Amino acid sequence: MKRFNKICLALALAMTVIALLIPAWSYFTTYAVARGGHPLQMEDKTEIKEDFANWTKTLQITNHSDSVYVFVRAKAITSDNIELAYNGDGWKLSEEGYYEYTETLEPGGKTKPLNVVITPPKAEDTEEGDKFYVYVVYQSVNAKFEADGTPYADWDHEVQTITQEGGN
Repeated sequence: MKRFNKICLALALAMTVIALLIPAWSYFTTYAVARGGHPLQMEDKTEIKEDFANWTKTLQITNHSDSVYVFVRAKAITSDNIELAYNGDGWKLSEEGYYEYTETLEPGGKTKPLNVVITPPKAEDTEEGDKFYVYVVYQSVNAKFEADGTPYADWDHEVQTITQEGGN
């Protein structure tokens, strides 16, 4: 009987040790070490240039040379009594009211000009000394790529929104 108790105790002790080691084995099998690193810049740096002449704002967006591939879009905002008309090669109107540049801007690239033609208010709708402002809002987003390498814009993840004010 003494021998049976010793065997049961040894067996219980062995099972306890095994039960404690199994989680440790699974932890160590998933453990990995990584060393080193490399700085990676995943942002865009764009800049807009505005010129104003003859009631037309000409917009051109430049992607910095140390940036990533991006898509850009822009729109002008003003008061209700002023009409705005847009024209420019390579630009199309989106459902959100922005004019999107149809091509990907590579690092160092720039868009073709987007002209915003401003129709001033009629004289009877204004008083002397009235001022108006035309705000330009533009956005840029990193280009994403399909499996076949086709670039696309995901405007739900905007990187940068900039508003610039100008007026007469």
